[in-house]
Amino acid sequence: MKLLQNLKKDKKGFTLVEMIVVIVIIGILLAILVPGMFKYIDKAKDKQIEVNARTAYLNISTAIAELYGKNGVTAEMVNNQFKNETDTFSNDTKKGRMTLSATPDGTAVTVDIEAFPNDVGVVSKVVLSIPEGDNSKFEISEMIYTEENKSVEMKNGVWNVK
Repeated sequence: MKLLQNLKKDKKGFTLVEMIVVIVIIGILLAILVPGMFKYIDKAKDKQIEVNARTAYLNISTAIAELYGKNGVTAEMVNNQFKNETDTFSNDTKKGRMTLSATPDGTAVTVDIEAFPNDVGVVSKVVLSIPEGDNSKFEISEMIYTEENKSVEMKNGVWNVK
């Protein structure tokens, strides 16, 4: 009994084996947790890019609706403008400005597509769906939004991050 008490008194710290075991356990836990954490960070970035794409969609829809209120602009005219557009819509190049010159009296109509603070993406394709025989209604049926190295494609109301 006295020998056991003497051994306990002389022990002042951890042994090298105990330290190595603790370090190995911590390493295993980190190996499990870190990849999962990066996966969640990537998912959060994808969600933010999708939110930016949806905001761009709403801003373009609002700009198109504003165009309809100006001098007899029809859905077909706006759709042709998107098809003929040489530049993409972004904060860096066009500042979201869209000029439509196909009005009935020949004058150009300009509307600004509102930018939002964290928008660094580019809208490269917009396709309108126009009901047969009703040139006053529209719906954006396709849109591609690109930010950094990811793109969000909207087709018939379904959003996909690629």
